[in-house]
Amino acid sequence: MIETIKVSSRGQVVIPERMREKLDIKEGTKLVVLEKDKKLVLEVEKDFLEEIKDIDKEKMGWLSLAEKSLKDIWDNEKDDKEWSKYL
Repeated sequence: MIETIKVSSRGQVVIPERMREKLDIKEGTKLVVLEKDKKLVLEVEKDFLEEIKDIDKEKMGWLSLAEKSLKDIWDNEKDDKEWSKYL
């Protein structure tokens, strides 16, 4: 299913009714928003938590530590600008 939506001046979007019905998203449903490869991914919070509950806590700790320590290297505007010439 593909839909086109607009972002409001406050950064809000409306999930089309057909998609809400199909995914059983009702008023008050909590969603998780993830950024992945310059794309936004919305997932129902309970489904997201179910997926990650099986991930070993120690692995999550190491992943979190690695992400924090490499953030400055990964989120480098100068390098992003340079790489954008090739991508």
